[in-house]
Amino acid sequence: MDCNVLVDRMISRIRGWNSRKISYAGRLVLVKSVLPTIHNYWSQIFVLPVDVMDRIKALCKNFLWEGSDKYSKAPLVAWNVLCQSKETGGLGLIDSKIWNVAAIGKLVWRFTSKQDHLWIRWIDAIYLKGATWLDYEPSSYSSWAWRKICEVKNTMKNGYVNGKWRGTNEAYTISDGYKWLMQCTEVKVGWYKFVWNRFNIPKWCFTNWLQQQHRLLTLDRLTKMGVAVPTECFICGVEPETHEHLFSGCVYAQSCYQLLATWLGVNVTELCSCEKLLHLKKLSLLARQVIIAAVAGLIYGIWHCRNVCRLDGYVMQPGRLIQQIQADCRSRVLGVFQGPMALADRNWCHGVGIC
Repeated sequence: MDCNVLVDRMISRIRGWNSRKISYAGRLVLVKSVLPTIHNYWSQIFVLPVDVMDRIKALCKNFLWEGSDKYSKAPLVAWNVLCQSKETGGLGLIDSKIWNVAAIGKLVWRFTSKQDHLWIRWIDAIYLKGATWLDYEPSSYSSWAWRKICEVKNTMKNGYVNGKWRGTNEAYTISDGYKWLMQCTEVKVGWYKFVWNRFNIPKWCFTNWLQQQHRLLTLDRLTKMGVAVPTECFICGVEPETHEHLFSGCVYAQSCYQLLATWLGVNVTELCSCEKLLHLKKLSLLARQVIIAAVAGLIYGIWHCRNVCRLDGYVMQPGRLIQQIQADCRSRVLGVFQGPMALADRNWCHGVGIC
């Protein structure tokens, strides 16, 4: 009951955002930067109850997918995937329960490194009484908070080599402990630089992230979920709507890719392949990033046009969509790019109408 104040603060914060129409990308920023700060301070003092941490996780998940504190449908992507780093296919969200353990791990490290703190001297005199810290086991008469700290010590024990965190003389950090507990690997997904390109608008990034994982609610996925919907593509009305058809096989998508290739002066097959886009050796880094942003904007635009067609029965002309992507890319590049631009890059951008 004492810790429920954290949940109440999160609920009041989320309900204050409910009246605003916030996109997935906007909710992602709030879930990453605002909601975790509410419980971060408490997480460094003691292990929060499991029920409270589960409710905090549920609130973050519900707000990201629903925009509210209530649960009404299954999320598009599992929470453990969201908590992976962007390089490995996630969104880099913080798992509050594991973060709490990593934060208490700093107390464990202070005991292990024998730092001179009054509280540590008091614990050593009352509980340890000269015993080896990493091998110490609390008695059943110890306080709940102290037993939880000892449980965290047992969890983090394998991270110590010769009494040093990860066998080095470097100080323990909560982020380092969190990565160790998450067992983060260095294996990156092939589309990481495509989705999180610096010239991509945030809403493009989120839609492309879902598209790369085939988690957009296309008609074939809705049919598998048992939702009664038509199977034909809303735009062309000929073939069944799947990820592959909507973003590459549909005549509308093919027309858009052809216009985009003509505008950027590249081959259509290169635009349709994420791997080829990331390895366009004939172009500079800036040119590749602009082209990647344009393709990301096209994927977002196709998905947006599909939704508009589903609701209103209206399909934007391919030429108008490409013009809108051109304007968005121009404003994004001019707003993000810092410093002087090389002459070759300036000539290329001028040739495609970016600057």
